[in-house]
Amino acid sequence: MAGKTNGKKVLVIDDDPMARDIYRQILTEGGFEVLEAENGQRGLDVYKSIKVDCVVLDVFMPGLSGLDLIEALDPDTSGVPIIVVTGGGHAAGASTLHLAETLGAARAFSKDFEHAELLTAVRELTGA
Repeated sequence: MAGKTNGKKVLVIDDDPMARDIYRQILTEGGFEVLEAENGQRGLDVYKSIKVDCVVLDVFMPGLSGLDLIEALDPDTSGVPIIVVTGGGHAAGASTLHLAETLGAARAFSKDFEHAELLTAVRELTGA
């Protein structure tokens, strides 16, 4: 499917450039147009300026955290699904992922997820 797009846009917000590269590769190969932001504030700016179909974001970022972003993006009102990813250690990660879902994230993964899981979740949430 590489080269073909399904018309859906995914915004990836992560301060780790390697993580953004991985997500971009997975999602682009899956037919999505990927927009990127290197921190929470930039992600919020992009979100406000371009209509996206899904947001994939890291929890632990300097400045505006992923949890702050979930509240700012307000997925319950906007209807834009959010997928949260964290590498914050196993115990801390589990409670953080639960909190993210409580705040409105549609899916939550630790950073050791299988690539197919992310693509499947984005496809399900965007109807692609």
